[in-house]
Amino acid sequence: MVNLELESWSALAPGLNTSELWQAWFADASNDAFEDKPPALKQIPALLRRRFSTLGKYAAASTLNLLAEGESLPSIFASRHGDTGLTLSLLQEIGQTQPISPTGFSLAVHNAVAGIISIARDDKSPITAISSMQGLLLQTLFEAIAQLESHPRVLCIIYDIPLPDLYRPYQLSPPFPFALSFIVRRSDSSDANLILRPTPDANSQLGTYDEIFQFIKILVEQQGSQVIKANQMSWSLTLGKR
Repeated sequence: MVNLELESWSALAPGLNTSELWQAWFADASNDAFEDKPPALKQIPALLRRRFSTLGKYAAASTLNLLAEGESLPSIFASRHGDTGLTLSLLQEIGQTQPISPTGFSLAVHNAVAGIISIARDDKSPITAISSMQGLLLQTLFEAIAQLESHPRVLCIIYDIPLPDLYRPYQLSPPFPFALSFIVRRSDSSDANLILRPTPDANSQLGTYDEIFQFIKILVEQQGSQVIKANQMSWSLTLGKR
């Protein structure tokens, strides 16, 4: 069993930028968010802001919601696919024997979003970029737990965007762009409000993105529990005082 303290969180999607809006969306049981423009990111210089795709804008806005100006934290950026639309455009350029855009290539790598955010904030804290085909939420928590051995607090950002139509028959895809950021810190059993424990007899029927949205629902309601699975092992994740 692992005890953590969830310090703060922020979840963003088109038209979903408050707990009340998320709660209304969950109550409607709809897969469609509201029409909305990507976050403006006015606090980031225009030269860098232009480098963000839609995916990057949501990840950056969610991150900036949690960090005070000048605050530095080691961070984990977790995305199952990254900016696949941009990667696909590079592959199409190759297929058409066109030269690849150096800017496009530099922004398509998996840690590009994290790098731009760190440059914009002049933040030299350690950054880890991870991907997982199964249990992205759980793998992010595992990485955070490992980093908390060396750091008192860790920022986690989980983000993804719908896949291009070409890939959707073959892989899971979120219904809309989203980003979930949260800060966890070391905890003893007395102040733990986020508890992760192995649950061998439990089974999760949720997919990767359903697990993430279920966690957001628990965050909105400020308490709850869910079963998440990765590497053929089930874990119970509970928010709320023991």
